Order: sequence, then structure tokens, then C-alpha cells
Amino acid sequence: PRRRWGAWLAPLAAAAAVIAVAISLVAVRGTPGGHELVPAVSPAGAAVSFPDYYLTFNQPVSDETIPVGLELRSTLTGKTLFTLQPPRGLSFAGITGAADDRTFVADAHRDPYGDFNSGGRSRTWYLVRVTGTGSHARLTMTKLPVPATPVGTEILAIALSPDAAMLAVGTAPWTADTANAKQALTVYSVATGAVLRTWTTPPGRANWVIMSGGEGGADPNTGVAWVGNHSLAFAAAETAGAAGTAGASPYESAVRVLDISRPDGDLLSSSRPTTVVPTGEPGGDRSTPFGCDPSWRVNVLITGDGTSFVCGGYGTSGARLPPSLCKPGTAWNTVAFTGFSVTTGKETFLSGYRTTCQGLAVVAYAVWVNATGSKVIGWMHFASSIPGKFGVFSNGSFRPLPIPVPGNWYQWDDGSLLYQVAW
Repeated sequence: PRRRWGAWLAPLAAAAAVIAVAISLVAVRGTPGGHELVPAVSPAGAAVSFPDYYLTFNQPVSDETIPVGLELRSTLTGKTLFTLQPPRGLSFAGITGAADDRTFVADAHRDPYGDFNSGGRSRTWYLVRVTGTGSHARLTMTKLPVPATPVGTEILAIALSPDAAMLAVGTAPWTADTANAKQALTVYSVATGAVLRTWTTPPGRANWVIMSGGEGGADPNTGVAWVGNHSLAFAAAETAGAAGTAGASPYESAVRVLDISRPDGDLLSSSRPTTVVPTGEPGGDRSTPFGCDPSWRVNVLITGDGTSFVCGGYGTSGARLPPSLCKPGTAWNTVAFTGFSVTTGKETFLSGYRTTCQGLAVVAYAVWVNATGSKVIGWMHFASSIPGKFGVFSNGSFRPLPIPVPGNWYQWDDGSLLYQVAW
């Protein structure tokens, strides 16, 4: 259903990217230096720190009509530890987590996403907590006083603040009339449900700001990111360069930061642009600069202190990396997870490979980054690697993890993790 927006976004995607900002619920204090990385599989049992748990959906692969519940799984083993059924008559539609990896907010609406035109249904909000540890971990659920969304409202982004005190929700009308639609970004108090702030855009597709990139499935938890507990960040398209971002064109995306102490008002004028998000080209006969993956799968993880962002991407690099070949030839193309400074644009390679693979056969996106930027949980795919590489990519190592594969409606390639998993 969200591809209705894609009709006019297609030229933008072709020229630069529809960049989705992934939620980073921990503060990243910069990225490590060094460019000579040689990823290797970490020995079994080696200490690699990452969140213990994640939430995902339990919709069966064989049946899209069953109401969607939540599963608590072990990040290390992929084992399901607990299943939480949705409230009677409802189906979970989105999930977002706080920094403690034990507090989440989920929204739910009537009937599963497998039913047509479910995107405009009213959502109600629930606080989900992890109790116990290890094999004794369980989930509890409490309905929140956050107001239900009106019928006919599309969810563009949901983001729980690191301290779990505030919930940011991006919305737009569920309509094909994009010329007269406007976006809203609202911050709610989790404890009271009170509206703390609301910013909007003027009607019109040229003022599209929150690039959620949502595709048939859960409500996006990637459109907006918290920078600590005091600011929000997002990658805005088209108008991002108008506010003074050096080198920005009408078709580039720029990371924008919005201090939540700013009064209600215009979303663009209340936020400030930082750096342009570079976009890469997935191989070919010519060498191109390294940049973030411009496809709808991409995640740009804003750091918790707003100083940098991390993405998966490709292009030419001077980094000395191991090869992953599709065919004989010069492996000039680099597929990697990389950090970029929001002030200088300087890139720092975290982990990756050289490859002759080209086009959509090359995919890399991150779904979580640790507090120092030295470890990324992400998924990487080459045409020569089935089912791809999913796990912890760090400075010089790769630790495989079980791929969270949600149900049928949510499944893309090896099981898209965009929006379907929350740490």
C-alpha cells in the first residue's frame, strides 16, 4: 500500500535515494579509526557484546490472516523465549525499543496486515516489558494512555526514546492525494499520553520530510531516530539542501536534527540540516565513490549523540578488504558498513569485502550499532553468497547470528529486518 507514495518518489529514488533513518537506541560516541580491515569469523564462544533480546512478529509463513503476536527471541541463538498474543480483536503492527533492551512500545490495529488497506486503521499503543532473564524471560503488556491514531492515518515512523519516557510518532494521511497531504511529527509522554510537541509540514509532496520507505508490513521503526533524550534526527529529501547544507541538491538527502525543546511549528524550519547522506552505486564497469545503499532496504543509523551515522553501502574504497567474488575480474567494488561524520562527512570503514558483484545482487544494511560504533548487527548479501551474511560486523571480525525471519507478509529475500525487529 505504501507504494502509492512511490509513484512520485521514483525519480527521487533513481537520482539519489529514499533514505530511511534507522532507530539507534544507544549513544554512539564516534567510530573507530583504521581502514585496513580483514573480517574473519570469530571463534565459537568468543566474547562479542550485543543486545540479549529482540522482539519480532510471529505471523505464520503459511497464513497471513492470523492476528500478529510478538515473539521475544535470543539474539545469540534465535530461540523463541516467549510469545505475546495481541489484545482480542487486534493485531500488532509496529514495535520500537528503548536503550535498556527490556522496554518496548508496540502498536496494534484491527486484523492482520495481510488484509488489504490496513495501513489507515486506527492504532492503539502498548508498553511491553521483558521480565526475568535467559530461558525464564517473559513479556508483560500494559495499554498506554497515548491517544489512538484517527482512522485514515498512516504511520511513517515510531521511535521510543532511550529512557523510554517519550514516544515519537510520524504520521501522514492514508491517501493517494499526495499533492494535498502533510506530515506530522508528534512527541508523546509515555506515562501520561500527553502531547509534548507537534511539528508539521505544509501540504504538498514537495514538503515530504520523513522518508520512512515503508513497504507492506509493519509500521516503520526507522523513519526517526532519537539523539539521546533531547533531540530527534531524520534524513529529509528534496528540501534538505535549501537550508544551507553544503553541496546538497534537490534530490539528495541530508540528516536533520530537531531539538525537542523547539516550540510547535514547521518541521523543516524547526530542524537543522547537517551533512548530505552520500549514496553509492552497486558496481559496474566504472569506479564510483563509496556511499550508502540507495535502495529501499537501506538503514542509516543516527548515532546517539548526533555526531555521526552508520550505513551499509558500496563503491570504490582504498580499504584493504578480503574478496567475495561473483565472477573473475577486478574486485574494485567495496561492500561495507561505514560510519560518516555529520560535520565533515569523513568516512570510517567498519567491516566489509571487495567484490565483482553488481546491481541488486549486492545488499548491505545495518539494524543495530553498539555504544562506541565498533560493532554493527547487519545483513550483507552477494549473488555468490546464499543466504547471505547476518551477524555482528566489527573492526576485523564477523560473528554469525541466526537471521530473524518474520512471517510471510514481512518476508523479503532472506527475511527483511527493516521495521520487523526491535532491539
